[in-house]
Amino acid sequence: MSQKKLTTLEYALLGLVGISPMTGYDVHKVFATTPLAHFSSSPGAIYPALRRLARIGLLEARLDTARETRPRRVYSLTSAGDEALEVWLHQLVTREELIRGAGAPILRFSLAGGRLTREEILNYLGSYQKTLADYLEELYGYTQETTSPENLCGTLALFQGIRSLESELKWTQWAAAEIKRADRGSRNSRPSR
Repeated sequence: MSQKKLTTLEYALLGLVGISPMTGYDVHKVFATTPLAHFSSSPGAIYPALRRLARIGLLEARLDTARETRPRRVYSLTSAGDEALEVWLHQLVTREELIRGAGAPILRFSLAGGRLTREEILNYLGSYQKTLADYLEELYGYTQETTSPENLCGTLALFQGIRSLESELKWTQWAAAEIKRADRGSRNSRPSR
């Protein structure tokens, strides 16, 4: 099926509905009450995205008339939707994703549990680390060429971005270590901070 590239919000919707069929209201409630609000909690974005995903065959919408006088559409993943989600979950992190800052790498990681193997998740985190490290090296080089006392605010803003990416890199290393630790028999313990 030929389709235009999905948005990060649309992949988030596929991931949520892939966990359990949901109504648009259920999806909106999850987005409004969890950190997923970062992607959107606006019904004006969520409902049209759900309809578009159904229109292009990635979601199936059925009317639930069993419990309410006003039926609601319940969305579930189609086999094409499941395939599109799987392909996206297996993508490695790109420089462009880091620059756009849309949160796609973390979203993809959060939806990987139960869908990717331990090795695939560790490989994903490895690619995430490499992409971050490469981009940081590029930014470090940029600071050598362009920072100046005359543009202190610009320089400080650049370093804020660098510090954020350094923190993200540390997180990927910590997450990989936690996955390996959990695999050694500590599955019931909470991650160490």
